[in-house]
Amino acid sequence: MKNTFLLLAVICFNLLFSQQEDKNQEIYFPVKYVLKSSKDTIKTKVLNVGLYRNEEFSPATYIRQMTVLDPSGKKIKVKENDVKYMEIIDLEKVKRKFLNDPSILSKDVGLLEVMYNGKKTAWYRKSVYSGPIYTYKTDNTEYLFFRKDKSMIEMHFKIPGSILELKEKFRSYPDLSALIDEVVGDRDIIKILKLYDQK
Repeated sequence: MKNTFLLLAVICFNLLFSQQEDKNQEIYFPVKYVLKSSKDTIKTKVLNVGLYRNEEFSPATYIRQMTVLDPSGKKIKVKENDVKYMEIIDLEKVKRKFLNDPSILSKDVGLLEVMYNGKKTAWYRKSVYSGPIYTYKTDNTEYLFFRKDKSMIEMHFKIPGSILELKEKFRSYPDLSALIDEVVGDRDIIKILKLYDQK
């Protein structure tokens, strides 16, 4: 009886700590970036800093600074404001593009994720830390540009009522305005912007 209990305790202990090691395992995503001080494209891997899991992409990966591997495999830090352009491919093969172009917002705000770039509109996302740094909690500000009238809408999708300005912008298109009421995530906004491009 004691031997069986001891065996079960050892097995449980090993399973518990082997799962903990997996959770803390460092996950790297392929990245290519161009520094402001150079025209060379650097291809390497970036350490993903996931909010809940390291397998899922998080903006905390690049906010303020990112950890990349140099050619010898050594970790080095690259400041967000030093990067001009960046592409990251996550484990689900989703490619994310980022720009640091002061002409977009008429000021230098760091990297903006390119969410959509169509004929009539462009959508950029700026992510920032929104709590103690050790939590890696981030908030997003959305910037929607309308090329025809050269206007911009700044929104925070998590704030109730913030989408009303977008609904007002599409009031001439009742079909699009109705879709705005059903927005749940990024794909819904992209769908609306693609439909708007076809009008």
